[in-house]
Amino acid sequence: MLHVLAGEFKSRILQTPHDDSVTRPMGSRTKEGLFNVLRGWFEGARVLDLFAGVGTLGIEAVSRGASKVFMVEKDRKIFALLRDNIESLGCGDRAIAVQADALGEAAIMAAEPEVNVVLMDPPFALVETEEGLKEVLDQAARTRALFLGKGFLVIRLPKVSDPPPTIAGFDGPEIREYGNQQNVLLYMPHFESASA
Repeated sequence: MLHVLAGEFKSRILQTPHDDSVTRPMGSRTKEGLFNVLRGWFEGARVLDLFAGVGTLGIEAVSRGASKVFMVEKDRKIFALLRDNIESLGCGDRAIAVQADALGEAAIMAAEPEVNVVLMDPPFALVETEEGLKEVLDQAARTRALFLGKGFLVIRLPKVSDPPPTIAGFDGPEIREYGNQQNVLLYMPHFESASA
């Protein structure tokens, strides 16, 4: 059962598909770790949530004070659950659901003109292939144009022995490991890291 960890909607339960193999939402420990690292960054922020699923990360950002969160999800059934979750919380003025491919141009256009935080939680099956990982990292690089000033890009990936990805236009990465997964944090140049 998924629930919101903190903020306005703390402890509220999110609808999820009956088949756990359809989505692989970020677990509570990993999500709490991410939001603790970026504590204070969500108040008034504009956030782009790519591979939004049922809204695990995007709704958490809204609950913690984000002014706008653009949540991009491609799968029709999962998107319907995402919309239902937004509606049940009554946060449609701040949580914008966009049905589109998270790797496509429409995903980037959804959040124009600017964001402070980009969250990417791609399916592990996608990023476990060299081609899929390249697609995700290329899209991550394209989000650079959305940032004006300070900001963070976070990508959740399976934990691997390869060196962590670097992305042109971002400083970092900082790696936070949680079991068999990791959050890769990158940040705008000339900006202190999350651990500073």
